[in-house]
Amino acid sequence: MSHCKALVANASSRWIRLVRGIFFGGVLLLMGMVQGAAQPAQIILLRHGEKPDDPAALHLSARGVERAKALPSLLGRNSLLTSNAPVAALFATQVTKHDHSQRTSETLVPLARDLGLPVQRPYDAKEYVALARQVLGQRAYKGKTVIICWVHHDITELAMALGAQPPPAPWKDKTFDRLWVLKPDAHGAAVFEDVPQRLLPGDSKH
Repeated sequence: MSHCKALVANASSRWIRLVRGIFFGGVLLLMGMVQGAAQPAQIILLRHGEKPDDPAALHLSARGVERAKALPSLLGRNSLLTSNAPVAALFATQVTKHDHSQRTSETLVPLARDLGLPVQRPYDAKEYVALARQVLGQRAYKGKTVIICWVHHDITELAMALGAQPPPAPWKDKTFDRLWVLKPDAHGAAVFEDVPQRLLPGDSKH
């Protein structure tokens, strides 16, 4: 009798696990469908502009300020990169008690003025998964461009959280003149392209 009870209990346990698996699988599938329906036409990632040599500095260097001022010519209202997908949102890293740097938001300020958009800073540099979830799930961004200015230590992980395929190599420490453009393919993965900014003398041409 006890053997029969054990068999029934095991069968019930397997059935419960099966039902749970089907339920959570359905939830994940639905989340994927919702994200796909809300996905931006493209997401543009960039590092903040150049910084001073002083590691304690919190603001852009003179060249970094010039790069920020030139950014609207590349991504502003008359940009060819965003002509078919207007910019819907600008994101930068949040200032925290552990990270007081202002450089990501400073880089976007001239562009924000040109576009008439705020620079949103809801997450710190390590909260790239939360940012990716918001960007991919926001219906207001469907078919639009989202621009994110981040720190180079975490920008690769951010790109991967956004679905970049293949995963990009780490952003180089001395590089400030690139854009990473992510566009969804038919399967929902983000096709990755590394694009030169060509904004200032000495910038990479390729």
